[in-house]
Amino acid sequence: MDTAQTEETIRSLLTDLKEDKVESLLVQCADWGINVRMFLNGDIVELDLMKNYEGYEVTFVDDRDKQPAQIDELPDLIQLLQVS
Repeated sequence: MDTAQTEETIRSLLTDLKEDKVESLLVQCADWGINVRMFLNGDIVELDLMKNYEGYEVTFVDDRDKQPAQIDELPDLIQLLQVS
């Protein structure tokens, strides 16, 4: 998947949420990984996703106390955000 497809996939996943409200969504793909910034239900959420052999490592930038999480595929990001 190229960066444009990755960006569009993340954008679609987050804007299609039924129970949560996403505003001001920014998805940036870079050489090191993907940065996602948004307001989720009124709270600011910033994530870094770094591709690895198992999928993606997700780091919560705005909450350094949370440990990084591993997801297999991008759609798994939704479940991770609902648990957080």
